[in-house]
Amino acid sequence: MNQVVKDKMAREIMVVSCDKLFAGVTRETKFYNNDEANIEKNILDNYEYMIRWKAEENRDFKQPITYAIIADDQNRIFVYKRWWSSSTAWESRLHSKISFGIWWHLEREDEEMENPIRDSLVREIEEEINLKDEDIASIKPIWYINDDSNDVWKVHIGISYLVKVHNSNVALLDWELDNGEFVSIEDLDNMIASWDYDVESWSNILYEPLKKLLK
Repeated sequence: MNQVVKDKMAREIMVVSCDKLFAGVTRETKFYNNDEANIEKNILDNYEYMIRWKAEENRDFKQPITYAIIADDQNRIFVYKRWWSSSTAWESRLHSKISFGIWWHLEREDEEMENPIRDSLVREIEEEINLKDEDIASIKPIWYINDDSNDVWKVHIGISYLVKVHNSNVALLDWELDNGEFVSIEDLDNMIASWDYDVESWSNILYEPLKKLLK
């Protein structure tokens, strides 16, 4: 593990106990909409901070992850691949996975924000894909994602947003990500059906409802 990864794993990140996170909610591997549960409120009312390497090994807690789906004016979705298997990135189980969600952890430095889940979004997508505030047409919260079938996601909970943009000339800036591009629904259908691509679980869970939303 190199020093960059060690530094990441030593940071304090937002966590919430599973008991409080799923209070009043049936815990399943699925996506939830706001009619079923206000998971964001459960997070904001009960979050605390934990060293990341400890949180990755503690299944009594989940780490809230903001999951931004970027779509342009033609409803093409920004799709990218995580870095290849020799990467020094921490989470090797996600290497070479195709994804259409730009995601990040909430860290201690975000706690001064009124709503750290939402307020960090513009900053992070600018840092990840060089998307400027003036390029954004709208930001809409859509679903919560829970996936207990996967070792990575058992300790994470996703809060997904649809970010519509005017400018499709974006560039990946994060060293852990590989080439990305805007892809039509039809082309993405073919990618997901192909054996040549391995789609990460959250993108798989959200794909069908996302298609209905964009159409």
